[in-house]
Amino acid sequence: MMKIGRKIKDLRTKFGLKQTDLANSLGVSPQAVSKWEKDENFPDIYLIRKIAGLFDISLDNLLGTYDETREVFEATVFCSSLNRFADKAKKLSARELAQWTNVVFQHMTDIVLRHGGVPIKYTGDGFLCFFSGVGHADRAFKAACDIDRINADKDIVIFLNNGDIYFGLVGHPDYASKDIYGDAVNRAFLIMDEFSGKVRKGVGMTGGVKKLMKETKGLRLLKSLEVPVLKEKITVYRKT
Repeated sequence: MMKIGRKIKDLRTKFGLKQTDLANSLGVSPQAVSKWEKDENFPDIYLIRKIAGLFDISLDNLLGTYDETREVFEATVFCSSLNRFADKAKKLSARELAQWTNVVFQHMTDIVLRHGGVPIKYTGDGFLCFFSGVGHADRAFKAACDIDRINADKDIVIFLNNGDIYFGLVGHPDYASKDIYGDAVNRAFLIMDEFSGKVRKGVGMTGGVKKLMKETKGLRLLKSLEVPVLKEKITVYRKT
């Protein structure tokens, strides 16, 4: 039977996470994760459940009874863009733009980690992450609201969509990085593009995310968005 420390390390490395990433998602120190993986200490039952939820596996799997690791699982996809980024780029040098963007992304990432999200990648003016496990939709929304509130002076558009995603390493074995794939991810970006054309900044979500949330105060139904690529109208809610 595989020891739980080895299991945690295998899952973490499989999904391209650092000890710090896992620690931030669980609300513990990197030192705690290190001790688990060395079998010098063990997570309590509450944390064991959180670890299982993060990687979307059963407690039996995590504890080594049998292997049922799933790379595809339900999650809330969180994507964002910096509206009018091109205008910002015209006013700053390439170095200044990168420095400004890094500050924004650092603050956003810290907030996502505090709510148990998993950062995936930064793409120019965009940030992609996901939330899985218990209450993933509510946690994603809280993170989005915190980012929106703290960055009131910035044109940050955040959009949430839910569905099954694939999470794993993508690319050449020597250069592979963690990424997420699936219709839920594609739709999140396509709908966000239309949403960002309707608002200067703010938080939006699909009706599917709203249905998963326990707390829906502060949400307003927008007129359905026409997404040409999807050839359908999407019901979208916006945080007021």
